[in-house]
Amino acid sequence: MRFCCLLVLLLTAMTVKASIRIATTNLTYVDHPAAFGPRLSDTGIAGLLAEPEQDPTGCSIVEKPCERWIALLRRGGCSFITKVRNMQASGALAVAVGDPEHPGRWITMYAPGNTMDVRVPSVFLSQHEYKALLSLTQLVNAPLQVTLQANNFFSWPLIDILAIVIVSPAVMLFFVFVSWQIRRRQQRLKELAPFAMLSRLSIKKFNREKMQENEREECAICLEDYEEYDELRVLPCRHDFHASCVDAWLTTQKKFVSNNNNNNATRKD
Repeated sequence: MRFCCLLVLLLTAMTVKASIRIATTNLTYVDHPAAFGPRLSDTGIAGLLAEPEQDPTGCSIVEKPCERWIALLRRGGCSFITKVRNMQASGALAVAVGDPEHPGRWITMYAPGNTMDVRVPSVFLSQHEYKALLSLTQLVNAPLQVTLQANNFFSWPLIDILAIVIVSPAVMLFFVFVSWQIRRRQQRLKELAPFAMLSRLSIKKFNREKMQENEREECAICLEDYEEYDELRVLPCRHDFHASCVDAWLTTQKKFVSNNNNNNATRKD
């Protein structure tokens, strides 16, 4: 779920790359630059945002409503490139095209053919941003003083976005794996007997003449018969084994030794 949220956030960041800031209130409305025309600079373009009364769609050349005019246009009626060229011919510093009908839709404005003649930047506004800006211009009944600016935070290239989406889960998985290995090793160490404990266990010499009834004559670990005077380690359970065998077992395998052959000991009637 977190991965999906991160992906949506990054894709949104890749889509929204600029904004319109109102000078009097510092309110900011995000937008998406067109694929043609000049890019917005870091300092941005300051001007007066207004909708042309003669043609709100910008499909024809209109009279410039004010100096340093930034055209606010309604989508539809003609192509994006036609709108921008007409507003450029009308003296606009920049063009903002909004979608009044489709909520939440972001569009990259493309244009076929040669667009080298376009000298003004243009951006696309979603329905919410377009209607909010249009309402403000109608409310004050005058052009809005705004700044069109690029947002560097949203200017990551696609390869960077993909790298973050792919590398982040991989790094997280690596740390989870390392953590699991550490916990596994700690659990493993808890299962082994410390050398200090072994030193406290008694050792006896094997003597066949002193063997008691049902006492084993072989080591249950290596399955070799005891030789006379072999050193045997006696465990708290009173079982004994070759000292070298049981010491290696307890410090590398488990804290206990399974005496599997105990039930098979020869019974003397």
